[in-house]
Amino acid sequence: MPGWGHLPCCAFGSTPDVQERLAALVIAGRKRATVWDGREENPTEPGMRWAVMAGPRPVAVMETVAVGRRRFAAIDDAFAALEGEGDGSLRFWRLAHEDYFGRRGAFDPDMWLWWEEFRLVAVVDDALAKAAPAHVAAEEAEARTRLAAGG
Repeated sequence: MPGWGHLPCCAFGSTPDVQERLAALVIAGRKRATVWDGREENPTEPGMRWAVMAGPRPVAVMETVAVGRRRFAAIDDAFAALEGEGDGSLRFWRLAHEDYFGRRGAFDPDMWLWWEEFRLVAVVDDALAKAAPAHVAAEEAEARTRLAAGG
């Protein structure tokens, strides 16, 4: 896709390994939404395009479809499925995001979140696209283990 190098960059997750896995979920069409701390600035609006990063490298281009704010406790099954992490369930979404925000000292079930829905526009990294099914399988396996442990 010509001109993607001039797009603003975004990454999902806080480490290169997590960024790679979540970017693979975007490429696989499984991850079509995200959230971030509602106290932070909202850098996006519908129609904006972003270079999706996995560590230092661009792997895809996405376009924001919708963005808004809602409370953590108001996230529902449909949104958890759109976010596409783990097994796509609301139970996994809550566990993973409570842990994520808790590690940053920000978790509160009444906290505000920015939410964003997006669509995949282009794949930039063919190697990650080929590896995406393995990343999806690993994500599902991790969710089964975590949920079975009562986590």
